[in-house]
Amino acid sequence: MDKQNYIDQLFAQAKQDPVMQSFEQTKDRFKASVNNPAVNNSKTKQVFTKNRIIMLTTVSTISISLFLLLNNGKTSQSDRMTNVTNEKEVISEHKSTEPKAIHSEISKQGNISPAKVQVPFLASIQELVTELPFISENKAVEDGVGVGTQENWNSKPPKTMDDIPYQFPKLTEEEINITNKKKKSMLKALAKHDKNAYIYIPSGTFDYNGTQVSVQAFYIGIGEVTNFEYRTFLFDLLIQGRKDEFLRAKPDQSKWNTYPMYHLKHFQDNYFSDKRYNDYCVVNISREGAELYCKWLSEEVRKYVGTEKEAQYNDVRLPLRVEWIKAASNEGKQLPYPWNGPYTRNSDGFYQGNFVQGKTDSSFVFDTTEVNSVTAPSKSFWPNALGLYNMSGNAAEMVYEGSNRTEPGTAGGSWRNWPDEVKIYAPDNFKGIIDPKPTIGFRVVSTFLTVTER
Repeated sequence: MDKQNYIDQLFAQAKQDPVMQSFEQTKDRFKASVNNPAVNNSKTKQVFTKNRIIMLTTVSTISISLFLLLNNGKTSQSDRMTNVTNEKEVISEHKSTEPKAIHSEISKQGNISPAKVQVPFLASIQELVTELPFISENKAVEDGVGVGTQENWNSKPPKTMDDIPYQFPKLTEEEINITNKKKKSMLKALAKHDKNAYIYIPSGTFDYNGTQVSVQAFYIGIGEVTNFEYRTFLFDLLIQGRKDEFLRAKPDQSKWNTYPMYHLKHFQDNYFSDKRYNDYCVVNISREGAELYCKWLSEEVRKYVGTEKEAQYNDVRLPLRVEWIKAASNEGKQLPYPWNGPYTRNSDGFYQGNFVQGKTDSSFVFDTTEVNSVTAPSKSFWPNALGLYNMSGNAAEMVYEGSNRTEPGTAGGSWRNWPDEVKIYAPDNFKGIIDPKPTIGFRVVSTFLTVTER
């Protein structure tokens, strides 16, 4: 039998083959997707018909048959069923890793949900992408922020889940109240330079790794910026309609997967949103995000104190390395660690910082059923002589290498670094990095204005 006749027979057989799933079996799943409030739009909703389902099934059957023909009929019927099963498993695995819908489990303690992408069900993004309703409620689309317009969506349909337009969270009244309350407390602490939030570092000359360096007086955050503080910043951007800045500043929680041996799925899903981590240092934010946070805090504190006093407040920013070292070392008096001396444990045998404590990567596994974390609360362990927490370990803190404030670097090392790597003068393992990482966070400083300047 020649190939043409064989192809004709395959087409005839495909028309008669029963479908593996009927329309009745699948319609509820597709209807649930189409009726999803996050994507429901009467003008753009598209309904899947029986004929379309049958067509997709028929095309799939024909494709498999042609594959068999091109391989000289070497694949058996059982192999064909295995291929179909494997394809289902891939689709199922893809579906299970889709971002979850936005949720709103709020508590008085500030359990504010993070921004998450919400997408409808896709049986196969390659086959059904043209059936995906356009997300008209996505304000990013309507405002033309980064994802284009309805016409662009139709002419260039998404090929992967990453191409689905971002959907901003819609804050509830309670979320807005929590955000405003936390924002007010943050601004009040900054305006008064509250000693529970900021430490004053006087001006003067100190030994900077063998060189005498003069540094102007400044205030520095007592701990690293927390998840709750950073969430407040992001949600306040949404309240003000500053969506472009929100997109640039939001954390990338997928970066927890950078270190798969640590089994960090728990932290990817919960670290930035669960109230148990409110006081933990924020990580997985870009340097641009940290700088936008500083800009926001500078602007808002001036609004808070009013026009008559706004000139008394300098910009909030990331520290210079020389400023960070002066604060960490108590003006050069405590080395090589912020707690002084060469030992990582105190006299009671407790570790004095959050870093790798004698375990290899292969055994460094965490119990994710509890609050235990790779990071620690911003104010944890023991402060140095000036009252600053976690200057070594926990999160490597963003700094500027030079006075021009352009060259990125970090100081202090992180929860994933060894004792020698969290020393005050240790080489910077993250020099030049500006992208989000689960090991990098930041704390803020503000140059002190003298009385005459005020």
